[in-house]
Amino acid sequence: MAPKPPNAGGHSQSLGPGGLGTLTKRITTTHLLILSFLVHLLLLLYAEHVDTHPERYGGLKYTDVDWRVVSDGARLIFRPQEGQEAKGRLTSRLGWRIGDPYERATFRYTPLLPLFLSPTLLHPLLGKIVLTLTSLLIPPLLLSSSSPATFWPTHLLWTLNPFVLNITTRGSPEAIVCLLVVFVVYSLQRKKNTWAAVGLGLAVSWKLYPFIYVASIWTMLASRREHGWFGRDVWKFGFATAVTVGIVNGALWLIWGQPFLEHTYLYHLHRLDHRHNFSPYFYPIYLSFFPSSSSGFSPDQYSSRMQLLTTILRHPLTSFLPQITLVLLAGFVLTPVTGLEVAMFVQTATFVVFNKVCTSQYFTWFLPLLPYIIPTLAISTRKTGLLVLVWIAGQAIWLGTAYQLELRGKDVYLNVWMAGLALFGVGVWVVGEIIEGWEGGSVKPRERRRVKVD
Repeated sequence: MAPKPPNAGGHSQSLGPGGLGTLTKRITTTHLLILSFLVHLLLLLYAEHVDTHPERYGGLKYTDVDWRVVSDGARLIFRPQEGQEAKGRLTSRLGWRIGDPYERATFRYTPLLPLFLSPTLLHPLLGKIVLTLTSLLIPPLLLSSSSPATFWPTHLLWTLNPFVLNITTRGSPEAIVCLLVVFVVYSLQRKKNTWAAVGLGLAVSWKLYPFIYVASIWTMLASRREHGWFGRDVWKFGFATAVTVGIVNGALWLIWGQPFLEHTYLYHLHRLDHRHNFSPYFYPIYLSFFPSSSSGFSPDQYSSRMQLLTTILRHPLTSFLPQITLVLLAGFVLTPVTGLEVAMFVQTATFVVFNKVCTSQYFTWFLPLLPYIIPTLAISTRKTGLLVLVWIAGQAIWLGTAYQLELRGKDVYLNVWMAGLALFGVGVWVVGEIIEGWEGGSVKPRERRRVKVD
């Protein structure tokens, strides 16, 4: 009798007769999830040690500063002081004693985040364990809608990936929006469009960037039915998404009022971040903020020579137009040819690489989409290793330069920018290689141009 094929929670594929194959076919998703959870716990304990003794580690703290911002937001919601109450109409009318997280400087998130992570008020570890459990929900969901060949790619890219483990245990809540995005793909693959629409509405309410998937999802739905771009499926999906966004954000607005709209959404439309980050835009924006001290020009010279350039650099469209153009092209052009998953990956990677603010945690946004597309790629092992190596090296060089700036106080802004430009080039190259390496699984390269769009 032939052996049964492995399932999402079952055995991985054998890698060969005996040896490693014999060992790996006994490893299951459950085993790897338990291992990952234990590693998370060890890292959380290590984080507690580093955070309480930063002087032993060159002044570095393990936990991300954003975690403290979110924790303070949760504390403000549940334990407000006088004058820190929520400013929404509903809370004012009913006299609810709910605090305003936006009283905490730099809190720019949806109130859903501190509510979700509120166990941290009982103990900091509890909130991070909630993030850990959220992150560990992603691999089973991925594997339930992928081929058995993605067993190890899924666990190596997410479950056991040191980068993901580090981001999660530092307190970055990216796993939440990643889980929602994977749920959207999972539902669309099973043609449960209403559930996918609700998931997309929740994802957009949690973090703005998933709105980019409207282009690829719209294109996919239009190709499923003879009614085309404005068929019944399209309208139903759009209506369900809009209702979800409206209900969630309407309730939040009634509780927290105008500060909710301003800091959660409007702020990001005109945000100009001159702090160092991976983005190629950070240094020109930095110079536009501090012309006399950083550019070498006097204020009068700067005003006469650079006023137009400064205006262009500070305008939100400077970074938004190339970014959104590429994202829309990927959604509308790639989806009919490569399918939804590849298009969504390219959209996400392009959005991150061309974003005006880019930090390490943003890279987790496209990682859960990689297991979907790996079976469709024809990239040699050597080239794959080269892509990964260059990507890691680019980040390592940037982080080393940023350490000199932030913790050693050296004036290396230009060096950080050059490292960011190099990483930007690496990101564009990697995305290009993935698009070039797509073969569509069973679709041969010569057959690509014969693929028809309904």
